[in-house]
Amino acid sequence: MKLYKLLYVCALCIGITAHAQTPIVLDQIVAVIGDEMIKQSDIENQAIQMKQFGAKDNEIVPCKLFEDMLFQKLLVHQARIDSIAVSDSEVDGEINRRIDMFVGEAGSIQKLETFYGKSELEIKTEWRPLIKEQIMAQRVQSGIVGSIEVSPNEIRKFFTALNPDSIPLIPLQYEYAQIVIKPKLSETEEAEIKKKLEEIRQRALKGENFSKLAVLYSDDTESAKMGGLLGDYISRGELVPEFAAAAFRLKEGEISRIVKTNYGYHIIQMIELKGEKAKLKHILLRPKPSMKTIQQAGKKADSVYALLRDTLKFERAALLYSSDEKTKNNAGKYINPYTNSSKFEAQMIEPTVLHSIKNLQPGAITQPVLTYDETGMQVYKIFKLISVTPEHKATLLDDYQTIKEMALQEKKQKAISQWISNKQESTYISLPDSKYSTCAFKHVWKNK
Repeated sequence: MKLYKLLYVCALCIGITAHAQTPIVLDQIVAVIGDEMIKQSDIENQAIQMKQFGAKDNEIVPCKLFEDMLFQKLLVHQARIDSIAVSDSEVDGEINRRIDMFVGEAGSIQKLETFYGKSELEIKTEWRPLIKEQIMAQRVQSGIVGSIEVSPNEIRKFFTALNPDSIPLIPLQYEYAQIVIKPKLSETEEAEIKKKLEEIRQRALKGENFSKLAVLYSDDTESAKMGGLLGDYISRGELVPEFAAAAFRLKEGEISRIVKTNYGYHIIQMIELKGEKAKLKHILLRPKPSMKTIQQAGKKADSVYALLRDTLKFERAALLYSSDEKTKNNAGKYINPYTNSSKFEAQMIEPTVLHSIKNLQPGAITQPVLTYDETGMQVYKIFKLISVTPEHKATLLDDYQTIKEMALQEKKQKAISQWISNKQESTYISLPDSKYSTCAFKHVWKNK
């Protein structure tokens, strides 16, 4: 019931051949989809790259790779018909993201260059058309399945119809709550960071390049690599309210005053406004509390812990003292952002948290733990283990979100299957005799 994944097993496997183990393939065209073409070498090279990136043999199935490529080429063909535009900045951003991912794993850009036997510039040049195609395909696929939802009745019917052997085994899960105590910046510390950001803002207003200033000074390392650019076009709903309110008041080219959010202090530049979406750049300076301020937060955390050890209920303490707006009004309960459930498998829990709660009894609390929040600031957290659910077969009562996701994926897959069938009626598809002619595909591909 898995949806097709255009990026396959690894995010960097995009169809160019690595320097090592370059295959010698007697090439042939194995498929034509509209004006798009698939060669045998495309599939062979994809398999080699997957292996080099650590994919297991049972994950490298040539027939599946071929069908995935057929689907992607059909999406790309439709994208060209629909005149779907992909900006250079969007392609650049995705290229940089993938290179950063590789460097994060391998340790240096030199290792990437050695792997491909090409310079960084050559790699980027080769990746560009391939990544552009992937983005085009993703846009079309999003149009097919992006608005699909499942009702509670559909979820129940899906679960009832499941073969018992298809019901997933759910690993051990933890449910926990937290109280977060953030260091409170002194007026002097706050004034200093705002003064520094205002100096950067004045330099931009006087004509210095905003992108260069973002590269030099922004604490948002991801956007800084792209000159402060926040993706391509972003809607209000994708931004925190304070940031969105300031950003969408700007005219094109205008730079905002300093904006404070939970992430720190920002200045924003409006690049282009297109309907309800905007292309934006920003420079972020994050507060860096002094040791004294962190120690004061530690003392407050100790005081809250003492109250909890006395008579204060954890839920009440979270509401009164926690700095985390996402959890304080929910009894401190932490929600899994990927599943929308309060239950977490061990590998999904941040190591510091798992180390703190894994040996607790349900209902027990930890002493204050010095760790980091999502913005990178040092904070103190007190954790409470709510429950531990042993490994078990999924049930609708205990694992509703898991079953919901399975039902949603099946519904999306059916929509994709129907779309493929419909598009084949109006699309030229040629599948010459090849080693893939005997493949048992998931879909019926009509050879015209």
